[in-house]
Amino acid sequence: MHKNISYLYAFYGAFLIGCGAVAVDIAGEQANTALITGGIGGFIALTAGHFLKRGKRWAFIVGAGEAGLLTLLLGWRAGTYFIRLLTMVQESGNATTTETAGMAFLLTTAMLIISLLTLTVSVMFAKQVLVDTK
Repeated sequence: MHKNISYLYAFYGAFLIGCGAVAVDIAGEQANTALITGGIGGFIALTAGHFLKRGKRWAFIVGAGEAGLLTLLLGWRAGTYFIRLLTMVQESGNATTTETAGMAFLLTTAMLIISLLTLTVSVMFAKQVLVDTK
């Protein structure tokens, strides 16, 4: 089972890196936090996936812990983006800034959903993975 979870962490890492790159492409230099979250979080998830495939228990703990922390962080960021987006829509501001804020909200929410799913699957199979690894 630990090899299947390692593939999940590899997908999770690639997804985070891809979201960070898309955020920079859309929002430019304003998306530094998305780039940092996606880049560093993606690298950690890829590393956890690599070592979990080799049977290292600590890699599962790192991957599940990262998914939990990013779920909390991205939930907070998605909430703040949503509030800011609602304020922008109510004020009928500039359409391009509203569009950029909307895309930031969508990317952050997508990262949140994948983080939550990764955390859920990790918790569901934690006992089996911890038995299989050293």
